[in-house]
Amino acid sequence: MDASPIRMSRLIKIGMYLLSLWLLLVLIFVNKIDIDLCFDCKFASLAELWSIVKKNYLPSICVLVLVISIGFYAVFARVIQGAKDGPFKVSEIEDKSADHLVFLATYVIPLLSFNLDTTRQVISLLITLTLIGVIYIRTNLFYANPTLSLLGFKICTVKFEQLGPGIPSGTVVLIAREDIYEGASVNILRLDKNIFFARKAISIKL
Repeated sequence: MDASPIRMSRLIKIGMYLLSLWLLLVLIFVNKIDIDLCFDCKFASLAELWSIVKKNYLPSICVLVLVISIGFYAVFARVIQGAKDGPFKVSEIEDKSADHLVFLATYVIPLLSFNLDTTRQVISLLITLTLIGVIYIRTNLFYANPTLSLLGFKICTVKFEQLGPGIPSGTVVLIAREDIYEGASVNILRLDKNIFFARKAISIKL
């Protein structure tokens, strides 16, 4: 197996988990926001704004988490700029982009059944999200992030031709923005254990 350093820290994985909850957070915000629209009104004072935030504490939390997750995505985008190992030739490939939908249908969509009308229901949702997050991070499911799919990322499992030292052995997971195909030459960056980010390369390492 490739000995290059792992680039995905636990903190970044937590951020990617928050990013995966975008759809849930947006739907909670839309369903729970309670604010009167007034196009002819003056700007609200700080006291009035604070009153609106307290009244809409759950949508406010959703907005805060969304902003934080955007920051983590910026960190992730910076990390994957360093895909320079290789190039290596793909000998076998299997598309796994459906894993985005599996994560969405299994973990995110069922959470929409929470009514969130009482403090107890909100606490139950937070506990559920925490437990799912622990599983998400420990099992390295950050690559099956449905938000990444919306941003154009694709998932596949591949095997590389073993042409020299430093080439990942066995089946590995590739995250890529481009279409990777059998016989393609790619540069890679190790994110975690057998998970890599890939970019198409021009030449093949012999």
